[in-house]
Amino acid sequence: MIPKKAWIGIAAALGITLIVTLWFIFRPTDQTKDGATIRIGAIDPLTGTFATYGEPIRDGMLLAVDEINAKGGINGSKIELLLEDDGGDPKASVNAFTKLATVSKVPVIIGPLSSGTSMATAPLADRYRVVQLSTLAGTIDLTNAGDYVFRIYPSSELGSRYIAKVAIERFKAKKVAIFYANNPIGVTSRRFVTEVVQQVGAEVVAVETFNDGDRDFRTQLTKIRNTNPDVVLCSAYYEEGAQILVQAKQLGLKAPFLGEDSWFGPIANIAGDALRNLYFADIAFGPEYKDNQSMQQFIAVFQQRFNRTPNSYSAAGYAAVYVVKHTIEAGGYDGMKIKDALYKTDMITAFGRIKYDQNGDNVGATYALFQLNERNERVPVH
Repeated sequence: MIPKKAWIGIAAALGITLIVTLWFIFRPTDQTKDGATIRIGAIDPLTGTFATYGEPIRDGMLLAVDEINAKGGINGSKIELLLEDDGGDPKASVNAFTKLATVSKVPVIIGPLSSGTSMATAPLADRYRVVQLSTLAGTIDLTNAGDYVFRIYPSSELGSRYIAKVAIERFKAKKVAIFYANNPIGVTSRRFVTEVVQQVGAEVVAVETFNDGDRDFRTQLTKIRNTNPDVVLCSAYYEEGAQILVQAKQLGLKAPFLGEDSWFGPIANIAGDALRNLYFADIAFGPEYKDNQSMQQFIAVFQQRFNRTPNSYSAAGYAAVYVVKHTIEAGGYDGMKIKDALYKTDMITAFGRIKYDQNGDNVGATYALFQLNERNERVPVH
């Protein structure tokens, strides 16, 4: 028979063993120590319609990861990018975010890309305390989507207000037509451009809308043409935008079309000469901005590696990785610490200035006016 004291000793030993075992299983791992790997999640559309936007972001992210790892990583630890393709589908984004947060256990995820996918995953960011760093999402709804939700591209409010001011100040518009997509970005654009136009006393002579996927815009464009506007403020993605430009020319609508960065896409072969009538607001990015050395260095390295000129989307992916690097170095490899460091972030990147307000919005970006050339390249309008 085992004495009572012996049982007490055995129980104590088993208790200590259990505690040690549980600690090793659930201990917080410090993956910023030399030799460990820092896992960073990423959600990006590499298939489907949004792949045109997603591929440049992916290339920018991969370039940044390779650069950082070649220089020793983060605090001596190499970065591993866990990249999930969501195809631009919100359901796939939710599945990808859940996997990265609960299985891979990353503290930060770069992406998703679009407004719809970013809004779908935003509740998960707060639930799992995993930082969401959306890349191109412009919807204003993301501003109040959660404490762990941030973005690289600014809210579409900034771009909409900028292009409306361009219409008034540069194009001297007195009569303005508004043509917008019936989606979150389009509705937001209509709201803010209307405010700017009305504040200066210009007249809104027409307001027309269309749906994503539409290909015939003649009815709306005819109504707009008949009001004889000085400009058409048009929020559209490039797929619909190309047809809008072609049909506007066919109908004799000669007023310039002004929109936001969603126009930026492969439309030159479709729009042809009508492309000359398009102006759009986007981040001030390109070889012309000599004062940003990070931007110029990125452009040179990207061209050398991919044998093509990078766009602002490539720069957004590239900058996102460097922002994550900065916050991990400043706060640590932990969702809450990365979040806290992001709120204090104010840095110059290849994308431009990135500075976060209390809502996780990038308020440091600068906008400029662009057109597209026959190679679908952005050309600054001076």
